[in-house]
Amino acid sequence: MKIIENLIKILIVLLLLFVLIQNSSQKIDLQLFTLYYPNINLAIILLITLGIGAVLGALMLSLNLIQSRSEIRNLQKKNKQLTKELENLRNISIEEIPDGEIQSPEENIKSKEEN
Repeated sequence: MKIIENLIKILIVLLLLFVLIQNSSQKIDLQLFTLYYPNINLAIILLITLGIGAVLGALMLSLNLIQSRSEIRNLQKKNKQLTKELENLRNISIEEIPDGEIQSPEENIKSKEEN
């Protein structure tokens, strides 16, 4: 899997280099809102926008990662709590349960259907 991942990365870098070489002689005028930059190399603009996109993508990914880790932590706490509750219920002896609360499986199903 790492080999395929590395091949894709190399392919992207080669494609980027190809585009930059093709556009290295092109000059453009750039206007950002009220700022005006005449005769800027297009390859530099492409590199800057690629960098900004990579930073924004990494930021979005990290926010999603933080949210997922928080959710995992909450679910692990809940799982630990439910496991402890299940162990406590398994350790209760039958004598501790009041007589009216013990039902056969059929009665238990019927009472759930009625609710």
